[in-house]
Amino acid sequence: MSFNNKSMKMKFKIAIGAFLLYSSIQAQEVTVKVSGGQSGILYESSLGNGDIKFGGGVGVGYTFFLNNHWGINTGVDILYNQNSFKLNEGTMITSNEVDDQMSAFEYRVTPKNYQEKQHFVSFAVPVLLQYRASISKQSQWYAGIGGKVLFSGKQNIKASANELQLSGYYPDADLVVDDLPSHGFGTVSNWQDKTSVNLKTTFLASLETGISFKLKEKMQLYTGVFADYGFSDLVKNTENSNIVPYNPNGIENTQANGVSGNKMIVQKSNYFAAGIQIKLGFSMLAKPKGKAK
Repeated sequence: MSFNNKSMKMKFKIAIGAFLLYSSIQAQEVTVKVSGGQSGILYESSLGNGDIKFGGGVGVGYTFFLNNHWGINTGVDILYNQNSFKLNEGTMITSNEVDDQMSAFEYRVTPKNYQEKQHFVSFAVPVLLQYRASISKQSQWYAGIGGKVLFSGKQNIKASANELQLSGYYPDADLVVDDLPSHGFGTVSNWQDKTSVNLKTTFLASLETGISFKLKEKMQLYTGVFADYGFSDLVKNTENSNIVPYNPNGIENTQANGVSGNKMIVQKSNYFAAGIQIKLGFSMLAKPKGKAK
């Protein structure tokens, strides 16, 4: 038993030593990055139109090159993302509510020129398989493919509408109430409010490609393009969340809920980003002998 333990310890030390020796003869690189382009949520909606706006990011990366051509890239990126969303004119959003007399009714919100400006900050951790090949003595073509884990903060929303018509339909009495402001029914003009919603962690498929240029010994400039796409919804939504909540105490302080929390409005909310990126790479150790071809 003692012999086996000594043998296992010796094998472990040999394995660690071999790994450190292998690492020491491979090229490793640290990069700093800036990126810009479309960056936000790709909405699928039957009741409105969502647009991805300009966003950008900065990041720090680390690449361990397995040989002259292949490497593994990871790091962390900080991203700023923007969206806009506009409801189709004439859209009525309904939800089931209970009034201050404990009577159930259908809450109806009919906005005019309803739109939202949205933004959020996220963090991405990439794991990409990178390939590179020489174009000339001073330049290389590179490509990376893999995935990222996206951790997002809250989505901040600024909502506005020229008008909100707030009414209640009581099916038991077949009655529509639309002019009791003190009980939450009436018309609000020139309305605006701010709110935020939680976003979920998601996995991204990621692709990048471009050309790198040797600036000096152990320093490379990378220029290229990238694209990221999320596999799942960023927003957790339900079918019974109206764009503004019912307030039985009056319509003066009507608050925003946002469109992304309502599944009837937004059917899908996948992350998407595409644009250009510039990286500055610093080689940490000597490169392997030979040149990439």
